[in-house]
Amino acid sequence: MKLFVNGHFWQNGGFDDTVFGVLTKDGKISEILRSESATGADIHRVDLAGAYVFPGFIDTHTHSFEGGLYSLMIDLSEAKNLDDVFGMISEGSKTKGKLVFAWNFDETRIAEKRFPTRAELDKVVPNQNLVLRRIDGHSCIVNTFACDSILGANKKIHCEDDILKGFENDKAVHWFHNNLDNEMVLKAYHAASAIALKGGFTTIHTMVGDANMSVGHYAMLKDQLSSFPLDFVLYPQSFNIEAALELGAKRIGGCILADGSIGSFTAALYEPYAGKPIRGNLYQTDSFWHDFISKAHSHDLQVAVHCIGDRAISQINNVYHDLNNKDPKDLRHQLIHCEITDDLLLQQIQESKAVPVMQPMFDHLWGGPNRLYAKLLGTERAGIMNRLRSMTDMGIRITGSSDWYITELDIRKSLSAAMSHHIPAERLNLAQAVGIYTSNAAWLSHDENIRGSIAPGLDADFCALNYIPQAAMPQPGDKITKVVKRAEIVYEDISH
Repeated sequence: MKLFVNGHFWQNGGFDDTVFGVLTKDGKISEILRSESATGADIHRVDLAGAYVFPGFIDTHTHSFEGGLYSLMIDLSEAKNLDDVFGMISEGSKTKGKLVFAWNFDETRIAEKRFPTRAELDKVVPNQNLVLRRIDGHSCIVNTFACDSILGANKKIHCEDDILKGFENDKAVHWFHNNLDNEMVLKAYHAASAIALKGGFTTIHTMVGDANMSVGHYAMLKDQLSSFPLDFVLYPQSFNIEAALELGAKRIGGCILADGSIGSFTAALYEPYAGKPIRGNLYQTDSFWHDFISKAHSHDLQVAVHCIGDRAISQINNVYHDLNNKDPKDLRHQLIHCEITDDLLLQQIQESKAVPVMQPMFDHLWGGPNRLYAKLLGTERAGIMNRLRSMTDMGIRITGSSDWYITELDIRKSLSAAMSHHIPAERLNLAQAVGIYTSNAAWLSHDENIRGSIAPGLDADFCALNYIPQAAMPQPGDKITKVVKRAEIVYEDISH
């Protein structure tokens, strides 16, 4: 047995300093102690050094395979110009063999304000497969060597345009992923788990599959789950319902796409992008989504669909709404991202009982005057995005995520972002922000009786911080001091 003491424990939406300690047995919380009443030689005390102790945090939407893999690849986030990009790729390619991946590229943050051309990349990496992926994941560019390799493997890829978007982007990236061996795949997930623990998470949801008909390495990963120091909640990211059922999956989807992204001008909108005669792309027809979601629903599979623009959100939510009326089930279908929502669309989501899986860091990075959303969508639409508080106040149960690798897997920044939305009326308070990453997140995967709170009978999962999160982004001294998974310390900050 272990007794966790000397901490401020989070109970029912706040810190309860009447709690003396939390007693655990066999990885579960056995008792919340109000006094020093537990004694015995078999009790091991764990001193939390006065930390603020939350339930283990849960991220409900990550690309953990990609995030772990890319952490081992070439990160372009610090590039200031194309010369930096070329230098980073040239140096990084020396140790990557035939498969070179560069990520976190954002053309809006470099001096030239553009992608490199394929010809420029060919000069840097002429004889290796190179994929350079935009920060949002919805567009990429490959060098000629990779284009020739992909053409040889898949005749449907079209490399006529330098920048690949939509399905062409997905084909190129998934081709890269599918050419990795199992050893590299597992290495990527172990890298992901280490990053998640350091970021304060004890459970993360992750997608496995090519967002088409393949479930990829799902079976292999499922067999390896016990080897990781945290819990992965797996999504077969595929339209292949039969394969998901064969694998014993409880859900399907993730980043199966109803539309693209705002930065790539492929998120599907009712009104055109600011200054452009385009409205983005619906990737599938209404009838396609009706048939797919209805079939998954009939087999009791929870469905999760990527939908960013209001037109795409409506397309998916209309199916959820119809099913909730005709065949109501407690499956908790998901609207991933769910960014652009006017009041009418919020009311429709409330009626459908769908669950928006939100990314507070999106607003922190791209919301506000003269920033990405306002520039590409206009001020009015930028004001009805990422409506965390409006949804919460309407009783729409939202959950929190990073969409990692798109934004950092760091609970400190995610909580601060949720409390500092650029529109004051959309800011969550601390209890609400914590809730979307704990109790709401556990509920989403039907695990509310397993995790999500510090309560008897639940897993002894804790995240200890040396400060109380605020709206302001964490300062250098604001740290995650310990992460505990089933009563075992799986991460500890040892810096001074």
